[in-house]
Amino acid sequence: MKKIGVFGSAVDSQDSLNQKSRKLGEQIARTGNSIVTGACTGLPLYAVLGAKSLGGYSIGFSATYSQEKHRSVMGTSPELYDSIILIPEDYKYKDNVQVCRKYRNVESVAACDAAIFISGRWGTLNELSNAYDMNKIIGILSDTGGVTDHVQLLLDSFKKETKSQVFFEKDPLKLIDIISQKLQ
Repeated sequence: MKKIGVFGSAVDSQDSLNQKSRKLGEQIARTGNSIVTGACTGLPLYAVLGAKSLGGYSIGFSATYSQEKHRSVMGTSPELYDSIILIPEDYKYKDNVQVCRKYRNVESVAACDAAIFISGRWGTLNELSNAYDMNKIIGILSDTGGVTDHVQLLLDSFKKETKSQVFFEKDPLKLIDIISQKLQ
């Protein structure tokens, strides 16, 4: 079982994007892979709900150091995840949620074998740059707005060589199938 991360906006999700994200999660479960997210609301939550609806395994990386803090800060239930990874209690910046979100981004992307991106804003861009620098297999769900509409321009502009492979696809089911094949 491989770990596929789903990264996208934790806020401002439209119903059409929520449904696409849910389909990503469902297809991750269908292909026998586990889903990794930042354990937040929005598009990543819909992907987890899709995976869980088909019995998929979910791993959530929280930007908090306790399950109680997770509920209030992240807005999701820790029980939704088969495994929840918290910030270490002795982390120097554990009370600075902005720093902890970036810590969580690095950890969650590092734990993935592949990373899928849907829409997104600054946090998603951070996760994307991490995935690219970490040589991950990357799937971009095209035509979903936000960061994903600018990925090709960023790749063309910066011309940084890594071992990452980046795939663009409009259909969530096809995108997961492409990524699953690349993971074999």
